[in-house]
Amino acid sequence: MSAAPPWVPADEIAALPAALRDGATHALTRLADEQAAVSDQIAAASVEVSSLIRLFALSEYAAGAVIRQWDWFLGAASSGELFTPITDEELAAQARALGESPDRVEFVSALRRFRHRTLLRILWSDLIEDATLDTTLIAQSALADAAIRAAADYARAGCESRFGTVTVDGQSSPLVILAMGKLGGRELNFSSDVDLILLYPEEAETSGPKTISAHEYFARVARETVALLEEVTPDGFVYRVDTRLRPFGDSGPPVVSFAGLENYLLQHGRGWERYAYVKARVVYPAGATVNGLIDDIIEPFVYRRYLDYGVFESLREMKALVSAEVEKREMADNIKLGPGGIREVEFIVQSLQLVRGGGVRALRTPSLGAAIAAAVDNRDLDAVTADRLLAAYRFLRKVENCVQAVRDQQVHGLPETLAGRERLAFALRMADWDQVSEALDRHRQEVGRQFAAIVFRADADPDGKPDPLAALWSSGADVDEWSAALTARGFGRAEGLATILVDFASRRSTQRVDAIARQRLRVFIPGMLRHLATVDAPAVALRRILDIVDRVLRRSAYLALLNENPGVLDRLLELCATSGYLAQEIARYPVLLDELIDARRFVDAPDADEIRDDLEQRIGAADPDDRERQVEILAEFKRAMLFRLAIADFSGSIPIMKVSDRLTQIAELILSRALALAHADLVARFGQPRYDYGGDQCTRRTAGLGIIAYGKLGGMELSYGSDLDIVFLHDSRGVNQQTDGARPLDNSVFFARLARRLVHFLTTQTGAGALYEIDTRLRPSGRSGLLVTSIEAFERYQEENAWTWEHQALLRSRPVAGSSIVAREFGRIRSQTLLARVRRAGLRAEVAEMRRQMREQNDKSDTERFDIKQGRGGIADIEFLVQYLVLSAAADHPALIHYPDNIRQLGTLAAAGVLDEDDARRLQDIYREFRSLTHRLALDEKPAISAADAFSAERGFVDALWQRVFAE
Repeated sequence: MSAAPPWVPADEIAALPAALRDGATHALTRLADEQAAVSDQIAAASVEVSSLIRLFALSEYAAGAVIRQWDWFLGAASSGELFTPITDEELAAQARALGESPDRVEFVSALRRFRHRTLLRILWSDLIEDATLDTTLIAQSALADAAIRAAADYARAGCESRFGTVTVDGQSSPLVILAMGKLGGRELNFSSDVDLILLYPEEAETSGPKTISAHEYFARVARETVALLEEVTPDGFVYRVDTRLRPFGDSGPPVVSFAGLENYLLQHGRGWERYAYVKARVVYPAGATVNGLIDDIIEPFVYRRYLDYGVFESLREMKALVSAEVEKREMADNIKLGPGGIREVEFIVQSLQLVRGGGVRALRTPSLGAAIAAAVDNRDLDAVTADRLLAAYRFLRKVENCVQAVRDQQVHGLPETLAGRERLAFALRMADWDQVSEALDRHRQEVGRQFAAIVFRADADPDGKPDPLAALWSSGADVDEWSAALTARGFGRAEGLATILVDFASRRSTQRVDAIARQRLRVFIPGMLRHLATVDAPAVALRRILDIVDRVLRRSAYLALLNENPGVLDRLLELCATSGYLAQEIARYPVLLDELIDARRFVDAPDADEIRDDLEQRIGAADPDDRERQVEILAEFKRAMLFRLAIADFSGSIPIMKVSDRLTQIAELILSRALALAHADLVARFGQPRYDYGGDQCTRRTAGLGIIAYGKLGGMELSYGSDLDIVFLHDSRGVNQQTDGARPLDNSVFFARLARRLVHFLTTQTGAGALYEIDTRLRPSGRSGLLVTSIEAFERYQEENAWTWEHQALLRSRPVAGSSIVAREFGRIRSQTLLARVRRAGLRAEVAEMRRQMREQNDKSDTERFDIKQGRGGIADIEFLVQYLVLSAAADHPALIHYPDNIRQLGTLAAAGVLDEDDARRLQDIYREFRSLTHRLALDEKPAISAADAFSAERGFVDALWQRVFAE
């Protein structure tokens, strides 16, 4: 080993791994030969000699750069720049200053010096100060961003001097540069290509002095930008630029318009390009939000609004191609492309983004770390798996950076020489190569396991042999052939199942599927039949699941979802066997299959906070000005939440009263949100509804609309198919009752339009169905009355015209959305009416007669059947009993009217001594049992009918109490 310069402590060299000593000594000797008084200069600049030794030992590139730029290095150390964290703003300012030189040769040289100096700062931070990986990758990406922007600015300025600018609608039209790959995610390697796509907004012409087309103009700017970055000069290069991700790759033009990109993606975009465009990020112009590029062109191509499990099929194809190339080129030690490498982590994360990103905006990010965090939040990855994947990714990227920093070469293979291995262990601050190798094996095995579990999880025939059921399906087997095969598989009544399968195979929709759907169906049928063997009612389940499949054949990504998720298929078959309602909901809205992915939803019903957060997340992902989409999101939210509740209800994990509470909360959230949307639309056109009120001290006030719920919504007893009984009230009064906009409206007209628009939002059909059926007949004077009533008119009606049945209805009423003033006033009127305006003389006979007429008209009971809702001793009898008892005793016991629901009204009747406590408790239990049964029947699309001999004791108790109260 040659001797080190005298100012280099021998023990510092001896402390290096043996294989690195000669290289470090040689570099230090070069520095001493080229610079005088190095020791004094180092001391003056406050640079630790040990740090310089470590830097030279780890990076031949850094050693050469320091020697070539020694004066800058000393100055940066003395000023503290060398040790200061790099910021985007600092690099942007330095890069802009480079463009001040009009001389191209000087600019090219300055841009390269800028790169070398910044890389030295990054290496010092990484190799000497042990910066985090994220700090290093972001700094490397910020450097590339700044260099690309400087080159583009310089190229654009040169073209402007000859051709002027491209102007559209009076605005200068820019070259737009998309960063792809690791630069797009701000995760750039130390020595990486930069993947760029160069675009311009639209066709036009330049402003002169020489006029050319926008395409030619931006092509010139693009070519010059790339040349400024790529040219190799005595100062080296800035970046190798790869533009092959542009439309049509190498055979395509260097720059395309937004319209050209959109047309390409719609007509020619391939599966692998969706993965690539996940990373798309605008880097030029700096800080620009280019209207429509990401939101309107790229995201619709990348992210589907439905669950896109078909991405796993394309990913397996891509992985097979990569693996074949790795094997052919013997790249098993390639930490990027090899087994368990960086690319597999990226594939896992990007696949989850593509599957879910259409519905979860947080997943639409070019950052791998942010995407993993969003996947955990969305329950697509469990936290432990995510931590392990991220730890593996960070370790592999750290290794990648270290091996590339040695000579500024784009390498991804593990070092094969002793010196290379010792250098890597030293860079990673590990004891030796064995420790590095053990960590690499551990992390790569973990990535490989997760990749196999997530990407290669489709169900397969257990013995691994060709599946005879798949062959039967492909051959168009008849009933006898299917029957024999199913019998051999242990199915009972196989002929019935065979008939269902053959009927499905012969449907026109099945015969006309495209090639992708046909292949997915070929995988699905045998997999589904294997799972069907575990179901209690296979014929029912088979018929219902094939009806669902029939609906999704044109969107066969849903078949891919079932093929990729055996657990989802199991849960779907279980639901199909027992719930016609849930099967029908899935058939109508296949997006609900998403709700079956998380098995916890079969156990855990959503709580109030989850329901509210879910709606806020969905609304937050939508354009606030797109009313049609926002109403559709409300419908999607309702369908998903009702479905989740029905699953929990079906599994018995949530009591009936909680089901109704959640259904009520969903309705209230939707009413509030829809009212806000409708109100905002009208206010934007006509202004706020205002009025003057207060006599001599008259003040200008804002009027509001309130929504009053009656019936099941009012009593917090909603079921899955319940309509909403609602009444609209407003509090406008006094004088000058009109809106304050440029086109004023009378307040009564404003509120009538508001109510109609709200009803339109609630009842219009969207892709996810309508929100609710709305019934407004309980308003004053029913259908002949105004749609919206003032508080004053409502109070007059209650005083002068309300019928007994309307007082019964008022018992089950409450404010649910809108104005707090209207809510307060309604509460006052309800209380005064129920306490003081009920005609109690003759109340008993009137209520009994109404119930008799209702039973005659609606009771479906006979000698074999009991109508749970309308039959004697059923739900309606309990409700009428409660209503009569509350109305008759409310004047003496005001607390009776506090609650609007039957269960709590029974509790207050017992507390007031109006009803025996044991009788009240028994009625509550019976009422819950009846309602629970009607829910279960509704889930299987069956009427609320039971056998005539069912519930004989319960019905007898209710009927006996009825007889005592009404003395029939």
